[in-house]
Amino acid sequence: MRHSELAQVLRAANPWWSRRTRVSWAVDDVHLAQRARHEWLTGTLAGRAALSDVAHTPAGTATVLVGPRAVGKTTAAKDAVVHALAEPDLDARAVLWVPVEATPDDPFPDRPALDAQDLDNALRRPTRVGAPACDQPRLVVLDEASACGDWADVLATPVPGVRVLVTASVGGAAVERVQAGWEGAATVRSLRPSTLAELLGAQPGADARTVREEYLRYGGFARAVAERRDLGDVSTAFVDLLAEGLRRDVCTGDGSAPCPIERLFVAVCSTTGRFVEPAEIAVELGIPAEQVGHLLDRLADAGVLDPRRGFVDPLLHLLPSLRDPSLPHPSQEHVATYSF
Repeated sequence: MRHSELAQVLRAANPWWSRRTRVSWAVDDVHLAQRARHEWLTGTLAGRAALSDVAHTPAGTATVLVGPRAVGKTTAAKDAVVHALAEPDLDARAVLWVPVEATPDDPFPDRPALDAQDLDNALRRPTRVGAPACDQPRLVVLDEASACGDWADVLATPVPGVRVLVTASVGGAAVERVQAGWEGAATVRSLRPSTLAELLGAQPGADARTVREEYLRYGGFARAVAERRDLGDVSTAFVDLLAEGLRRDVCTGDGSAPCPIERLFVAVCSTTGRFVEPAEIAVELGIPAEQVGHLLDRLADAGVLDPRRGFVDPLLHLLPSLRDPSLPHPSQEHVATYSF
């Protein structure tokens, strides 16, 4: 991306640089507004706890927040920015939000994901790509960094004078490489859907059987739990957000899926016995076993698959039939067996 184009992206993503919107931006922020409409407080508190110290970490350190798509990483990072900007001695120009992946609400929704050179410029030469000059150590947030296949190369070594916060939907070897390169100066945190035990603990007066039945149908993603409570069901918008994000993460990681994500999920559900069975999935999909192995590794790195048990949240079992009602709908018994 040309420097001028990246500067446009960054100006739109950092409204606090302007005195006119420095205070009001959080009211209009898409992610914070969506949470305000349907908020599950347990999920909000988990995100805030994961990043509670980001505003006070020293320069030359990195915090990496990993977790599945749609679990709330971006919103948690926005909370961290709100907290940082509330510090009276912080120059708002020191906070740089870098949206690696374009989302439907992006001012430039058709732009490609930022590449490694874009990330490197934002981290090490920010004024060259439109960030205002600032004398304070910067807080640079790389949101959805795993949308850039080479993001770990950019962060293979520390960035002097910068506090880095990364959100990533795909963990695994890339995150381990960053940890190794920063030699103790990089911290990894995780955010995941609530378990049944956590949902029961958050609703002490609720009927346990009802909570269990709702969990098996709607899962523990914070937005899904809140939408079920407020709307009676999980919205199509959230299901699509989750499915499309997983498609980008899992099916080769570049957005060109070798098979529809729904078919892959159905094959995993229908063939899993005591363990996830790659050979049977390959037969079901009609693709080479080596390719299936790659897809399963991506599912595991994306935080949605336990190779020993299957999908980590009930909503993932139901995702294909929610997207396409003609696809098989797993029984409650199946979901219960492979969700606990």
